[in-house]
Amino acid sequence: MTSSLSHSTQTNRKDPWLAVNFSMFFPGLGQFYGEKIIKGLFWSICQIIAIIAAIWSCLSPDGQTSTGLIFLGITIIIYLANILDAHWTVYTAKNDKSLEKIPRTNKNPWFAVFVSRVLPGLGQLYGNHSILGLIFLTASLIFLRLDDLYPSLLIISPTLAAIATYHAYLGFPQKSSFRVREYRSIVAVMVGLIFAWGIIWNYLPNWIDGRWQLFNIPSESMQPTLQIGDFVLVKKSSSYVPQQKDVVVFKTPDAVKKLSPDAGDYFIKRIIGKPEDKIQIENGIVYINNQPLEETYISEPPDYQWGPEIVPSQAYFVLGDNRNASLDSHAWGFLSKDYLVGQAYKISWPLGRGKSLILK
Repeated sequence: MTSSLSHSTQTNRKDPWLAVNFSMFFPGLGQFYGEKIIKGLFWSICQIIAIIAAIWSCLSPDGQTSTGLIFLGITIIIYLANILDAHWTVYTAKNDKSLEKIPRTNKNPWFAVFVSRVLPGLGQLYGNHSILGLIFLTASLIFLRLDDLYPSLLIISPTLAAIATYHAYLGFPQKSSFRVREYRSIVAVMVGLIFAWGIIWNYLPNWIDGRWQLFNIPSESMQPTLQIGDFVLVKKSSSYVPQQKDVVVFKTPDAVKKLSPDAGDYFIKRIIGKPEDKIQIENGIVYINNQPLEETYISEPPDYQWGPEIVPSQAYFVLGDNRNASLDSHAWGFLSKDYLVGQAYKISWPLGRGKSLILK
């Protein structure tokens, strides 16, 4: 009876480094584990608000990149402070003066898991598996570099991290006072989450790049709307249907390369004519279907005559806002919709020039 009671007490004992590992997944989880529900909810809600604010500020047309960067910094601060608080919450609750804040004398398998999550291999070095630790450490550093060069290898790093973490716990010295095997199911779930999070974070940049992309403005062809050195955020979508006055990025047509062999891979212009529109430029005014187009965004009226011509069904007529210094449709013809990349909808950088490019 006495032995069974002792076993139960040790099994239910809270461990501050297990709380840390929980909070590394998301702020508040370590506090929930430490039975501080209100504190856990506080950390979770603060982090959710900061993440939403950062994403909205960075990606919304009306959001400011500077505000997004501030909230991104806040999310990092919340994350790190939450980890420290998770450890402190359980550590102080135990009121065990013999407990080490960073276990060196009485080593802790959950600390081995923690350092393995920071960098695979450190948990093995901490647990006196030096050779295996160096192997994990070296392999992780190598594949972190190879991931950037070969996207097909993105799955390797999360796999190494999961294996290293699992071994760091289960391979912990059995002479330790901790009952390692009793938490086998917890560490198995944790390893699965580590692998899943690793996959998400590794592939997230590719997912974002497939939907949004920053483009640098290299010329004065879109002045005064865009200045040289501006970075515009482009929403990429195969289903995007441009509207009149949208600012769009497109791949450089072959007709442009013939006129300007040094032209870059991408151009940015404003949609003026849509499919089936009749376009004419006369006396400094653009006419769409015989109606003058009101344009408050151009630097000066065009000093050339063009048209009238009908825009083909699968094409657009595009012009730069700096009409007399822009290599655009009046020089090389209509833009096929197949060349479209997406809509440039905001200036993201420099911070002082951030604004929406969507005309309301």
